[in-house]
Amino acid sequence: MVIWGVRDSNPLQGNSDLYLGSPGLFVNGFYDYYPLSYGEKYSNYPPENDQVINRLFDPRYLRIQIGDSDSATSFFDSKILDKNLDMQTGKLTETFEVTTPLQERFHLILESFASLADKRLYGIQYTILPLNFTGPITITKSHPAVNQLSRTSVNDVRVKESEGLLHGWPLKDTVIPAMVITTSRSQQALTAAWKLDQVNEDVQVNQLSAEVPGYQLKVAPQKNTPIQFSFMYGLSAISTNLAAADQDLLTTVAESEFQPELEHSTKKWQFFWQHSDVEIDGDPDVQNSLRFNLFQLNQSAGRDGLTNIPAKGLTGNGYGGQYFWDTEIFMLPFFIYTQPQTARKLLQFRVQTMDLAVQQARDLGFAAGATFAWRTINGREASSYWPAGLAQFHINADIAYAVDHYVTVTGDQQFLRDGGL
Repeated sequence: MVIWGVRDSNPLQGNSDLYLGSPGLFVNGFYDYYPLSYGEKYSNYPPENDQVINRLFDPRYLRIQIGDSDSATSFFDSKILDKNLDMQTGKLTETFEVTTPLQERFHLILESFASLADKRLYGIQYTILPLNFTGPITITKSHPAVNQLSRTSVNDVRVKESEGLLHGWPLKDTVIPAMVITTSRSQQALTAAWKLDQVNEDVQVNQLSAEVPGYQLKVAPQKNTPIQFSFMYGLSAISTNLAAADQDLLTTVAESEFQPELEHSTKKWQFFWQHSDVEIDGDPDVQNSLRFNLFQLNQSAGRDGLTNIPAKGLTGNGYGGQYFWDTEIFMLPFFIYTQPQTARKLLQFRVQTMDLAVQQARDLGFAAGATFAWRTINGREASSYWPAGLAQFHINADIAYAVDHYVTVTGDQQFLRDGGL
């Protein structure tokens, strides 16, 4: 199972340094690592640091050409007029007012959602409304840069700079544009695919070359006449087979449509709110903030027993996107009482990393027992801060407490027999 999130950003940015933004696509558990260096290194210091990938392509990206103005090579001034996240449906709606260097003005409206029904899918619908000009407009939807440019804060030590490089190649002889993306050191792979779902009848559509997969749309709209088109994206589950494409994903994306998939996802959100909403009277701001936190928790949790909850969810690479004991103490109780099957999967992550915890205890000189990692993605300790990292033995107690809490509430004795004990 793949769980991924797309960070809100300027859709015209792409890999251009003309725009001040930080686009991001984050896949839970899709990481790479790099060697840690120390002034004085001892045998039990962690050798490597896990880091969630912060360089995947931006599925929001759109290249727009109007006459001699090209958003990829010249700055298009844009300001946000409206933004709304409908937490009942999971749909984000944004309206930008955009002005080209030659003063052509248009509204760019985005409607997007990450599917809760099929977590491999992401849908985005664009509407372009010319305000003071009449076409032609050329729209390109491709992702030639695998290693997405993403600015990081130089003043926040919690935000990790991008490390390592991704490798990607287009898949040929496919019905829809697709590519395989791999990491350098962790040797993980993803298949990514996208397709044009629907478009106005008067839009000319061409597929780009096999070397740079994607679409080019051409239209000559009248002033105040909207152009609308949508795309469906898909990402496969993380694999270690670097050569193989996920054929099931290609078929699923090819058959998917924006509106039906949004409706399927909306039904999942409605079920979630029926069982998980917490109502507070008298303070609408607190109520809204609480619901947004529930929304983020539900989106970010790993549900395959191999992944957990990244430090910043699926919205950024703060703390390298690593998993902390915050899951067991602060977040797991929510799932224990509302989605016990998800709580079980989150605890299963600790079960499946037990061997590494035992090895870490031996590395620290203990003849018995285990010491779970403070910061990790793959189960090994990834913190370079000694003694803040390896000295935090309370992680063991946090996990033991969480297992007891889960079993006490659910009565799941089978989980104890399958690794909880």
